[in-house]
Amino acid sequence: MAITKKPAGITNNPAQDKFIEAAPDGAKPGKPDDEGSVQITLRMSRDQLERISRIAKRQGIPRASYIKRSVFIQLETDEQEK
Repeated sequence: MAITKKPAGITNNPAQDKFIEAAPDGAKPGKPDDEGSVQITLRMSRDQLERISRIAKRQGIPRASYIKRSVFIQLETDEQEK
């Protein structure tokens, strides 16, 4: 889970901030990382997420990779229909 708001009473500590921002989910949503990619949030039903998780596990890949690949395949298909 990404940290979205610093708890009250916590003072700024540059070393801590740098450590947190270096975490995979530490970057602010929409902020490009070193590779130029941007983190987004998706909403879907639990049933859909369970289906995605099941298929990704069966294929031996992380769920995020399955979602990225699915989006890429759909984009390729849609762009060819021009």
